[in-house]
Amino acid sequence: MRLVKLMAMIDGLGKIYYCPLKKNRLVDDRGGVEKYKKIEQVQWTEKDVKSGKLLKIKNFPPAKKVKLFRVTVSTHRTEYIATNDLTQSETTDVRKVCSQCWKIE
Repeated sequence: MRLVKLMAMIDGLGKIYYCPLKKNRLVDDRGGVEKYKKIEQVQWTEKDVKSGKLLKIKNFPPAKKVKLFRVTVSTHRTEYIATNDLTQSETTDVRKVCSQCWKIE
C-alpha cells in the first residue's frame, strides 16, 4: 500500500515516475469488467509487449490509469514497470530509462 501512496504523491506533484511492480500486484486491464488479477496473469498481445498496456492498479484513485510495460531483463527475469507517462509507447525506451536506475542501485 505504501508504494501506491508514493506513486500517487509523485503523480500529484506533476512528476513522471517509472516504478517496478511485483508480479503479484493486483491490476485491472479490462476496465472493471473482471476482478483485479495479478500482473503475471495479465494477457499480453504482441502490440502490448511492444508499446505497453493501459491499466488500473488496485487502491489507486478510480480514474487514474498507468501504463504497464513488460521488460525482459534476462532469460530468467521479467520486470513489470508502471509509469504515469501515458505518452510512452516503446518498451525499448522504458528499458533504457530503467537501466539507468538499475545501474545506480
